[in-house]
Amino acid sequence: MYRVQKILSLLGILSRRECEKKIKLGLIFVNNLPIDLGATVSIGDKISFNNHDYIITKELLSINTKLLMYHKPINEIVSRNDPQQRNSVFDNLPDISGKWINIGRLDYQTSGLILFTNNGDIANKMMHPSSNIKRAYEVVIKGNFDKSKIQLSLSGIKIGNSEIGKFINVSSDNSSLNKFKVQLMTGKNREVRRIFEKLDCRVVSLKRISYGDIYLGDLKYKSYRYIDLQKISKYI
Repeated sequence: MYRVQKILSLLGILSRRECEKKIKLGLIFVNNLPIDLGATVSIGDKISFNNHDYIITKELLSINTKLLMYHKPINEIVSRNDPQQRNSVFDNLPDISGKWINIGRLDYQTSGLILFTNNGDIANKMMHPSSNIKRAYEVVIKGNFDKSKIQLSLSGIKIGNSEIGKFINVSSDNSSLNKFKVQLMTGKNREVRRIFEKLDCRVVSLKRISYGDIYLGDLKYKSYRYIDLQKISKYI
């Protein structure tokens, strides 16, 4: 017997917390009947959500978890569905049992490291703030990012939408006066760019170079590499 929350999280449909909210709203059904938070399913049962049915099978429950890193170039979108039909990161990933689920996002004009797994439960755990995973970026800016502004960015600054943006470390790159390495613990939408915008600096280029203990290294643009799950054991 498996909780409905675990199954939908495993499939990458909803996080466990999101699933609980949908159950309370009466939006998730098992074998066409509404359920409560303690509902479980077995082989052969059907979970229905958002006009889609998910049949519980042995294959689904014995998923062979995979994890890979991908070097995203600029001008690729992290989405399967794009009305503008732009190039997608998913076009360059290998075939997988189930589907690839991105662990976080990079915006269209940001390059660098992004992780994918076919295990939605792992993806949700690694994206959750409680995982405390450091993200590191190389950023080239235009503007005066002096000591006082660096201190503001380390203390935390309002970036709109009632959110605070905050770096945990800033270091300069000796190869360029306007190039920095920044680290942060959160993955708010466009957080690095929004911090610099509030400090009157414009981001010229932005690349993520690490996510936790996984580093981009010499991986070429549009290439991927499988990762041993031991690399992320402490997060899951």
